[in-house]
Amino acid sequence: MTFFRVLESYLLLITREPTANRAMVLSGLLGFLGALIMFFGDLLLYAHWRDMPVVSETILSLLPGRKAVLLATSGQLQISGVLGPIAGVFYLFGAWHLYIKLAFYSRFWAVLTAVFFGFSIIIAGAYHALWGMYGFVVQFANEQGLASLALLEVAANYMTFVADIVTVPLGLACLIVLVRTLLTKTDYPRWMALLNPLLLLFVSGPILAAVAVNMAVPYGALTVGTYFNVVMMIFFLASVYSPQAKKLSTQAR
Repeated sequence: MTFFRVLESYLLLITREPTANRAMVLSGLLGFLGALIMFFGDLLLYAHWRDMPVVSETILSLLPGRKAVLLATSGQLQISGVLGPIAGVFYLFGAWHLYIKLAFYSRFWAVLTAVFFGFSIIIAGAYHALWGMYGFVVQFANEQGLASLALLEVAANYMTFVADIVTVPLGLACLIVLVRTLLTKTDYPRWMALLNPLLLLFVSGPILAAVAVNMAVPYGALTVGTYFNVVMMIFFLASVYSPQAKKLSTQAR
């Protein structure tokens, strides 16, 4: 039997089993592991309780909630950057997980969601890796002042560009999951809509970022800098658990 026949048989098996199975649990836990690894990368960037250096107005306006990155050492920036692609590998299993959760009701929406999520999370891993180098640029600009503003501006614009590339397909993937969850066209109970990353990231995120600006260092940076991965950890754990709960509630009736 060829590889493609084996793959086809496996995909058909998934679409016949919408509730908990080994593939669903394993892929969800691996997605959680990806979020956890990137979370540790965030801590290397922001979890610093030393005294802050004098921060230039440019840095304050550019990174009002993340200025704790100025305290990261060279080694911490380097290791944090390396963790991004490693986390991205495990995060990719989250795309497989979402496919399993949606495939029983519609393979089309399952594939579309998995592709959107997979594409966005690959770029997200690269984005996290870029934060290591961006941290060096921010620290250099804070020390050198006006002479380095052109470099800082180019680097900041590129970081924004990469973040935007992540946001669009990730938002589409989460929107599909949210709508189909509300329509009961996924292997999720409706309460999972409350933990959908679209609501937690794109609705609650800006509110949290506004609050974090006024928090003491490094708590503001830890709040906004780790929020994405905390949300994804919560989502994947709830996603693994939810079909079990759904199955038990169905049996109770």
